[in-house]
Amino acid sequence: MREKYRARRELARITTLRRVARCGRSSMNDGGDVVLRYSPGTGEDGSASAGFGGLVTCGSLWACPVCSAKISARRARELEHLITWNAARGGTVALLSLTMRHHSGHRLRDLRRGLSAAWRHVTSSRGWKRWKSVLGMDYVRGIEATHGANGWHLHIHALLIFPGDVTEEMHALTSEIWTRWSTGLRRKGFDATIAHGVDVRVGTGALEQLGRYISKLAFETSGGRWKLGKNGSRTPFQILADALDRGRERDFALWAEWEQASHGMQQLVWSNGLKAACQLDEIDDETIAEEDDGGEFVAQLPRRTWEKVYPVAEDLIIATRTGGPEAGRAWLDARGLAYDHERDTSERAVLLDEPDPPFAWLRAALAAEDPEQRRERRRRYYRTAQTN
Repeated sequence: MREKYRARRELARITTLRRVARCGRSSMNDGGDVVLRYSPGTGEDGSASAGFGGLVTCGSLWACPVCSAKISARRARELEHLITWNAARGGTVALLSLTMRHHSGHRLRDLRRGLSAAWRHVTSSRGWKRWKSVLGMDYVRGIEATHGANGWHLHIHALLIFPGDVTEEMHALTSEIWTRWSTGLRRKGFDATIAHGVDVRVGTGALEQLGRYISKLAFETSGGRWKLGKNGSRTPFQILADALDRGRERDFALWAEWEQASHGMQQLVWSNGLKAACQLDEIDDETIAEEDDGGEFVAQLPRRTWEKVYPVAEDLIIATRTGGPEAGRAWLDARGLAYDHERDTSERAVLLDEPDPPFAWLRAALAAEDPEQRRERRRRYYRTAQTN
């Protein structure tokens, strides 16, 4: 988590996307306040979680390390639900992989256009539609991107969903897909080999294992984890990490190319009606990123406090997640940062140096003070500070 938050902050300086530059930094509230929240036992591994509410989010699956992880986690859960639903009705799944030849001279934007056009050629063909009708086939299509010695490499992973056993028909279906895929690529000036261009693996007897693999794929390939590519290749987020760590111009240029060429690209596309059939609601990436995870109100941070917290925001989250709400408030107190607490809306921190015994009497007096008096004193303080 620390790496993702740091990367998002540093990304704000170099990104070509304005919305990404504001993500996690600007408050949506008129006064600039930000809310700190805590949830026990809601993390991926059952551990506690913490986070901020009231911040602008970009919802960029491809370009934001923090939003990407949140979105990818939700998409992974959706795929796990789909696998479970299909298994319960006695269905079969297959993993379809489609690749294309590429070299270092290919621009990423051209590769994306070629890939998308070839996929449309597959799914709009009469052969595909016939098999879809005969087998009751649905799909979830994803895109994975890496960069290596031969330049950018884009390929498609599609989870094919069937209501029954399709083992006997799989060879013919694979042949049909290869014919349409290769034809679609050639129309855009690309090609593929039959040995590497198409691969279909049926999940017979391993639905649960395949489901975990697919959900892991959705989570990792879009940046849910800072995953290294295979055989020396790098994922886009690894390129970003290397650019920030090493400062190489080539990596910055590759990242800028990725931001522009991936803008608007969908990571997962479900066939029409599939989400409704398995009783999942449609929700876009931006909405997921904007969702407030809820949890216990820990503190409301005024604008001046948030400006000081932002450069080390992950430290406050880690403290709160590890030690709970009291640890989060103690972190703020130790730094002399003002905040409001939900229980009495009072100012729980005194703008003094590090706490020490001589000021114990003052803290006791403040604790006995009427909450409304404290709020008014704080308002006067900030009005005076802003005019100076």
